[in-house]
Amino acid sequence: MLNFKHPRIISTTGFILFFSFSAYADRGQVVEQDVCGSGNAVIETTDGWYIAAEHQSGVYLNEGDIVFGNFKTYGFEVITRDDGSDGQFYIEDYEVGFEAALEELCE
Repeated sequence: MLNFKHPRIISTTGFILFFSFSAYADRGQVVEQDVCGSGNAVIETTDGWYIAAEHQSGVYLNEGDIVFGNFKTYGFEVITRDDGSDGQFYIEDYEVGFEAALEELCE
């Protein structure tokens, strides 16, 4: 039989772990890097959307990077690579097709 002397510590730790992983709404993989020569990227989400992400500051994304963030939105968002490094990106749009996302970044 387990005897937990500090149930608050255990429940608090579980709460923190749950919310640290759920803080990022979306997961994806970078499928095109340096779009139009400006550090922009196209990200394919796990549910099939293509994200047109315009680089603003911080880390540059490379093809094949696994990334996390709020992708299906518009405006400024922090995108985090699976190594923990992050950067500020402007989400131009989210599209159902790869070519549409490329066009969005190159207009």
